[in-house]
Amino acid sequence: MTSRVARALVIHELLERVRDRWVMVITGLFVLLASGIGMYGRAAEESAAAVAAPSLVTLAAFLVPLVALVLGHDAIVGERERHTLGLLMSLPVGRGEVLLAKFLGRAMALAIAIVLGMGSAALLVEAGQRAVLLSLIGPTMLLGGAFLSIGMLVSTVAKRHATAASLAVSVWFLLVFFYDLGLLGLLVATDGAVSQDVIAGLVQINPAGLYRTGLLVQLSGATALEEMGLAVALPSTAVKAALWSAWLAGPLVIGGLLLGRRRAVTA
Repeated sequence: MTSRVARALVIHELLERVRDRWVMVITGLFVLLASGIGMYGRAAEESAAAVAAPSLVTLAAFLVPLVALVLGHDAIVGERERHTLGLLMSLPVGRGEVLLAKFLGRAMALAIAIVLGMGSAALLVEAGQRAVLLSLIGPTMLLGGAFLSIGMLVSTVAKRHATAASLAVSVWFLLVFFYDLGLLGLLVATDGAVSQDVIAGLVQINPAGLYRTGLLVQLSGATALEEMGLAVALPSTAVKAALWSAWLAGPLVIGGLLLGRRRAVTA
């Protein structure tokens, strides 16, 4: 993002997204629910962080991917339907810079939503417990960024806005809801023949699963999975960094290649 035009695109995307009514509604819902979790944690007899943090992780694992997909699903197809994609591509920036600018602007809007949600919960617990809740912000931004990148790819593939919206919702249900159910069904269908290491690996390649298991260990310790009956080795920090990098950059790279191919075909 070295050119002035690219920086202007980032700012434009940010301002447009923060005014999006659907984003505002989902963000408001996230803040409201997170605040409720913070109030419940403060009222609990146990440590507020011990009560509120796992609930916040569960809430974020469901809502943040939805917010991210809503933010990303119309990035390209919306420009195409408004017949402004050609004008956008005629600017003195490459298609990769256009995609990256759209991603960064929308990622900033997503970061605002995450900080508002997690911050509202942290403000409602005792001062000594806030650091634990605030430590969830970074991993949650990674989760949101991964799904935003997927949403951008959906927007590049789809030819119509309605199709992109349907695909985004389908991706949300698939990765957030049905993926774990599918793994459970695999265990049942094979009568436990699939090893725990294979199941753990399949969980880790899903960004939602990578987020949940990583924070489970962060909040409850390295023995948390063993207490649940899962005696598996979690991926190293380097492997987790590689997985997050792949989810953040991979869909954008594929989207850029597809966008360039479409431009070449229509030229």
